Amino acid sequence: MKKDTKLVQDIKLLYVEDNDDVRESTVGILEYYFNDITVAIDGEKGLELYEKSYLTTNSYYHIVISDIEMPNINGVEMCKKIKDINPDQLLVMLTAHDNQEYLMEAINIGIDKFITKPIISVDDLIVPLIDLSKKVMLDVELQKSDFLLKQKNRIIDENVFMTVSDLSGKIVDISQAYLNFTGYTREEVIGRNHSLFRNEGANPEIIKNLWATILADKEWTGKLKNNKYSGEEYWISSSISPLYDINHKKIGYTAIVEDITNTKRLESLSITDSLTEIHNRRYFDYSLKREFKSSTWRKEKFGLLIIDVDYFKDYNDFYGHVKGDKVLKMVAAEIKKYVNNSVEDVFRIGGEEFAVFISDATDREVDRIALEIVTNVELLEIEHEKSDVSKFVTISIGAVNIDGSKDSMSNEDLYNLADNNLYKAKEGGRNRVVFNVNTTSINTLKNLDIITKLPNRQSLIQDLSMIQEEAMLVLLHINQINSIKDLYGLDAVGDMVSQKAKQLSQVIIDDDVTLYSLNMQEFAILVSKRALFDKYLALLKYSILTNSDENIYYADDDNNYLISDFTAGVSYGMINIFNQADIVLQEAIMAKKNLIIYKNNQTTLELQKATLNRLRVYKKALHSGNIIPYFQPIIDVKDNSILKYEALARLLTDTGEIVTPYYFLDSAKQDNTFEFFTRQMMQKVFNIYAKKKTDISINITYENISSESMIGYIKNRLEKYGGDGITFEIVESEDIEDYGLIEDFILMLKQYNCKVSIDDFGSGYSNFTNIIKLNIDYIKLDGSLIEKLNIDKNVEHMITALLSFAKNANIKTIAEFVSTQALDDKVRELGVDYIQGYLYGEPKSPENYDIV
Repeated sequence: MKKDTKLVQDIKLLYVEDNDDVRESTVGILEYYFNDITVAIDGEKGLELYEKSYLTTNSYYHIVISDIEMPNINGVEMCKKIKDINPDQLLVMLTAHDNQEYLMEAINIGIDKFITKPIISVDDLIVPLIDLSKKVMLDVELQKSDFLLKQKNRIIDENVFMTVSDLSGKIVDISQAYLNFTGYTREEVIGRNHSLFRNEGANPEIIKNLWATILADKEWTGKLKNNKYSGEEYWISSSISPLYDINHKKIGYTAIVEDITNTKRLESLSITDSLTEIHNRRYFDYSLKREFKSSTWRKEKFGLLIIDVDYFKDYNDFYGHVKGDKVLKMVAAEIKKYVNNSVEDVFRIGGEEFAVFISDATDREVDRIALEIVTNVELLEIEHEKSDVSKFVTISIGAVNIDGSKDSMSNEDLYNLADNNLYKAKEGGRNRVVFNVNTTSINTLKNLDIITKLPNRQSLIQDLSMIQEEAMLVLLHINQINSIKDLYGLDAVGDMVSQKAKQLSQVIIDDDVTLYSLNMQEFAILVSKRALFDKYLALLKYSILTNSDENIYYADDDNNYLISDFTAGVSYGMINIFNQADIVLQEAIMAKKNLIIYKNNQTTLELQKATLNRLRVYKKALHSGNIIPYFQPIIDVKDNSILKYEALARLLTDTGEIVTPYYFLDSAKQDNTFEFFTRQMMQKVFNIYAKKKTDISINITYENISSESMIGYIKNRLEKYGGDGITFEIVESEDIEDYGLIEDFILMLKQYNCKVSIDDFGSGYSNFTNIIKLNIDYIKLDGSLIEKLNIDKNVEHMITALLSFAKNANIKTIAEFVSTQALDDKVRELGVDYIQGYLYGEPKSPENYDIV
C-alpha cells in the first residue's frame, strides 16, 4: 500500500504483543507507515504505558493494537480497562483462529477492528489501520471546528444581544450579554414568549406586522419598547430572521437586538435645559444648521457667540455645586436679556458654556453685543475669590459673524471658528472678547471642499451617521470631467466644478436638504425629510439631469465648449445608503443611463441581467489592460506619518470614467479570469513600487493562494523586484479550506522580507486559532465594524476584544474606513496602531500621491 505521510504523520499508536518475533516483524511494518509508535511486551505493561501517556502528554493514544493471549493481563482484559478510562478509544485486536473463546467478549467491549493472525500481507495490517486513522483525523478536524465554533459562539454570547425562538415564538436560547443587560436569568427566560420583555405600552400594530412578516419567511426590522427585570424601560432595534435546518425546513427565528435606549431618550428630551431654562445643546446643534443655512439663502450675516464662565471649576470646588448652579442660572438670565430682533436665541451647550445666535447684524453690532454681555456679567458682582482676573465672576467670548453666501462653510466649521476665538480669549487673559476671522482660517476649514466651498465627503459621512429616520441620498457624477481635464487642464476642471456647484445650489433651497461636494467628479444631495422625497426626485429628473444650456461649459475664449451633464444614483433608507447609491451610480455610468434608483427587492431576472452587464464591462476592461491601481495612505497614530499605501483596484472605462470595486469585483471573482485580473493589477503595482520603493500593501485572496500558477507568478515578481516594503493583505473568509496553504504562502513571502496582513478581520468569520499560528504582522479591523463604533456599544465591545486578542498575539492593528474626526478619536482611544480612511486621504491615482 502506498505510504500517505500526511494522513498518518500525527497518529499515535500503542502496540502490545508478548511474542518477540511477531512483535519485531510487526513493528517493522508499522514504522514504515507511522511515526509515533509505543511498544509494550504484555497487557500489564501496555495498561501502564497507556495511563502514563495521558499523565505526561494530556492526550490518549489514537489507536491501541493488541494481541489477545498474553501473560499477566490478556488483551481483552487490558482493552476493557482502557475502555473504562477512555470510552472513545479506538481498539484493534490481533486474533488467531484458536482465540474464538475471547471473540464474543471482545465484541462486547467494543473492539473497532479485528485482524487475523498470521498476517499474510502488509495490507492485511495497514489497510484497517489507515481506515481508523482517517476516522481519527476526521474526529480531530471536527474537534477543531467544534472548538472554533464554541469560541466564536462565546464571543457572540458575551458581546451580542441575541435570542433564538421556536416557531411559536417561545425562546429556546438567549445570549448571556442580553441576559446581563435585561437582568433575567436563563431559567426565567427559556420556554417563555418575548412578551416577557415587552412594555405594556407597546404598539399592538407593530407586533401584528412583525408576525405577518416572519410568517411570510421574510426578515423583520423595527423598534420595540421593552422592560428589564427591574421594571426599567429600554428600547431596542431588532432584526428577526427565519431559522432553517439542514433540509431548509423552517424551525424557528433568530433575533439580533441592539440597545437604542439612549437614542430614544435623546429624541424624547426637552429642548430646554432643566437648570437654566434656556435651550439645550441638542436644540443648538439642530438650530445652528437650520439658521445658518437660512441666513445664507437670505444673503445675511450670521453671528455666533461661544461663551465660557471663567475659572468655573475653581468656583465650584471652592463655593460648592449649589452656588455653582446658581451662578449658571444668573449668567444665563443675563445673556437671555439680549434676546431681541438681532439676538435670536440663547443656549446652554456645556457645563459652563453658552451660545448666542445673532442674525443680520454688522460686525460692529456683534462686537458691541459681546462686549456688553462680558461687562454686564461682571457687574452682577458675584463674588469669585479664586478668579485670577477679577474679584467677581466673569466670562470669555469667542465671536464670529459670517456671510455664508460669500464665505461658504459648514455649520461645524462655523462653530469651530467661534470656539477657536474663545480659546484665544481664554489664552489672552479671559474676561474679554476675541472677534477675529481671516481668509486663511476660512480657506483651511476641514469640513469644506476647497474648490466649491460646499460641505465635503467627511461632512456627508458625519451627517449620515446622525440620521434618525429614512433619508434620500442622490450621488451625481460629472460625465465629461476627464475629457475636460485632458483638453484644457485642471484649472478648467476647477472652473467647471464651481459652475456646477452654483447651478445645484440654486435648486436646493430647503432646510432639510444639503448639497455636498465629494471630490472633483461627484456631488451628493441628502434629503432628510420624507415629505421632500418626491419633490427632489422630480427636480432631479426634470431639472438637474435634463440637457439644457446650463450643461454647456465654455472652455476657452474662442467659445469652444463641451456638454457637461450628470449621471445619478439614488437610494433610500437609514443604513448603507451611501454604498447603495454608489452601486447604482456605477451601474448607470456603465449602462449610459442618466439615472438608476436602488431597489431593495430586485427580481431574479433583474439581478441576472445586472450581473451579466457587469461581467461584460469587466471583461472588456480586463482584456484592454484597463484594470488600474489607486492608492490610499495608512497612517501611524504615533506621529501621523504615512506608514504605507494600500493598492486598490479600479476599472477604467472606454470613456475615461473611473469605476469603484463595488461594481465589478464580484463579477471578477465569479469569472475564471480572476487570476488574470489579479496579475494585471499586481504587475502595475510592482511597476510603481520599482520606481520609488514606496511601501505598498497588495490585496490577495484564498483563490489566488490556492493557485500554483499564481504562487509561481508572485515568486517570480518578488525575485525581480524584491519584497522589502511590500505587504500582502490576505482576505480572511469562510472560503479558506486549508490553512496549511496560507502558512506555506506566508513562509514563502517572509523569505523575501514581505510583511503580511489579515484583511476584514472581525467581519463575521475570524479564525482566532489559525490566526495565532500564522506568522502575520498586521490585522486590519473590518471597516463595517469601525463605521458603527460610535453608535453601537456591542461593536465597541467586539473591537475592544479583537484589539486585546491582537495585542496578546503581538500583532499590529489597522482601523479602516475612518472618515470622521469622531471615529479617529475613538480608534485612537481604543488603542489601534494605524489608521486608514477618507479622513486622511481618499483613494487616488499614484500621480496624486507622488509615488511614481
